[in-house]
Amino acid sequence: MSILKLLVFIGTEGIYHDHVGQGKFIADMLSQSDGISADVEWNYQILSDKLDDYDALLFYTDIGVLTSAQEIKLLDFINRGDGFIDPHTAAASFRECEGYHDMLNAFFDGHSKYMDFTVNIIDNKEPITQGLEDFVVTDELYYLKHDPTISHHLMEAYDPAKDEVHVIAFTHEYGNGRVFYFALGHGMAATKNPSFQKILRRGVLWSGQRL
Repeated sequence: MSILKLLVFIGTEGIYHDHVGQGKFIADMLSQSDGISADVEWNYQILSDKLDDYDALLFYTDIGVLTSAQEIKLLDFINRGDGFIDPHTAAASFRECEGYHDMLNAFFDGHSKYMDFTVNIIDNKEPITQGLEDFVVTDELYYLKHDPTISHHLMEAYDPAKDEVHVIAFTHEYGNGRVFYFALGHGMAATKNPSFQKILRRGVLWSGQRL
């Protein structure tokens, strides 16, 4: 099977995350995986000009603005059969882009304090989660506006402050493409977590139709 060519697109507009440092770390980590070659970019022009060079796109972004042409190009990229991976703040990105959030089926609606919590694997028979066990992570627990009937939930976590359970990871198809959302990834405590890394690697391969 051919090497999956992944573009890690970094947003630089947010002020609460080290998107450049962590984005490069994520790309390097993924490039060490068998079957993945990851490039990093933060120039929005690549979303108009170079997406055809890639099999999957990972957005490590926050806030930001997409032009209508860039949003259309992105949605066409996924719809034709390529992959899209969205960790953490991608749900808080491009807030005026309705098509983007419809594709993602997630819109940021707040988060818990930064804390330790347990991620529960609720379906360990899917390619991304097969054989995985529950794990503890240090991160923010994201709250999302999300339609659970559209996506397949893989993981969830309990927030004791709200006495609520929130989805952590889910998948769905968008046209001929695959979408993987993973709510973790605020800081290095999460991105260096072995379970986070294994899940993200598998999510990239699944989204790129290699798994």
